[in-house]
Amino acid sequence: MPVAPPWSRHPLLTRGLAWAVLAAVAACAQPDQAGLLTGGRAYPPDPPTGEATRLMAADLDPGVTRLRLGITPYTQESRERRDLAPLVAHVSEALGIPVELVSSGSYGELVAAITEERVDVALLSPVSYVQARAIQPALHLAARAISQGSPEYSSYIIVRRDDPAHTLADLRGRRMAWVDRLSGSGYLYPRHVLRQAGLDPERMFASAQFYGTHEAAMAALLRGEVDAAAVASGALALPCKAGEAQTARGFRVLHKCGKLPYDALAVRAGMGREALKKITWVFQGLNNRTEYGRKVLADTWAISGWMPADESVYEGVRAHLEAMAPARAAGFSGAATLTDLPLEASHVE
Repeated sequence: MPVAPPWSRHPLLTRGLAWAVLAAVAACAQPDQAGLLTGGRAYPPDPPTGEATRLMAADLDPGVTRLRLGITPYTQESRERRDLAPLVAHVSEALGIPVELVSSGSYGELVAAITEERVDVALLSPVSYVQARAIQPALHLAARAISQGSPEYSSYIIVRRDDPAHTLADLRGRRMAWVDRLSGSGYLYPRHVLRQAGLDPERMFASAQFYGTHEAAMAALLRGEVDAAAVASGALALPCKAGEAQTARGFRVLHKCGKLPYDALAVRAGMGREALKKITWVFQGLNNRTEYGRKVLADTWAISGWMPADESVYEGVRAHLEAMAPARAAGFSGAATLTDLPLEASHVE
């Protein structure tokens, strides 16, 4: 006579196993949630697509036949144009209008372009967005970027793996690479951390130079031109993307300097309401939850998509900068207000 398994003689356990099986079956029937973090903020309902996003002549200023998209100089211009080509093509097709990618020589150059309405849309670094909004309060915040499922990134001070430095104080008398005066991760946040540690970023280095992009600052560090560099956490993936894994392993993080929200998608102040709405739909409707979205975003600095945003997202950056701005003695380039931050390109400190 066959013997019943032990668990079958316990009704509560039997019912528990049955519910577990049903739950597993139900989970398998759920739609794909790839790219979402468990317990994280859910994506909003997908915005309209197709004909609903096509720009009509009435949506635009008279004579406008193209959309100008400005980008922050995170890497070489040729690489940016190549990496962003699928995104530009997608936006152009979705809006039904040619899109021109406008490169900038510096972060400040892009701030000037969007506030003076020489570009229609701009992908602005968090500090650049805060300054642009201070200059032009009517600037529209259409969305915020997210990357690899996270709404924030970190600022790092990095050194070569074999460098003897282990603390910030060990950088006294060394050579420093900054990115741009309007780079939060590549300049402003690290300088603030140095001051908090009782160090003077104006005087502690034997030399300090601006390299314009995170990629260029990292390259200078690898070549031995400098001893340390301030960069965004995402920049460490650039050598790996280029197939230079051995190069990427040549760095180590000396100090983490804080977190910032990802870039703002800003639309010029004079853009009409209908055009603003459709531009917002197109960007917020693109994400890596679909095969098509992953293909379009594959080379865009690990961008996962865009999410709705309001001013509170960048309030921490704004408060951080306002706390730094008043004192020239604190080493903040003499800026008295947010609008006094330098817009010109600067390559030697």
